[in-house]
Amino acid sequence: MQEMGRQDPHAVAMVEAALILEAGAAEHFDRLIVVTCGAEQRVARFAARQKIEVEAARKEVTRRMAAQLSDEEKMKAADYVIDNSGSLEQTRERVQGVWRELRREAG
Repeated sequence: MQEMGRQDPHAVAMVEAALILEAGAAEHFDRLIVVTCGAEQRVARFAARQKIEVEAARKEVTRRMAAQLSDEEKMKAADYVIDNSGSLEQTRERVQGVWRELRREAG
């Protein structure tokens, strides 16, 4: 990312990292975006993505979430929060809004 910044000081780079706060790496980034949705939606989406039963998905999601900060803690640390519990179009609109703000800030 440093090389990208040298090449274009107005560039915006995004890194997907689920455990960035837990790893203590947030200070290496200018902005933090947290994407969240409800617990049951998280389970249902995981089950669909992995093609597994809902109860198996619930156990795995619970296990993974236990290793992470709570959504409330993540949202407190975030510069932007994207609620992904609505429609795809609603999420897309929020993502585009955040992207416009990041591009504006970058100059």
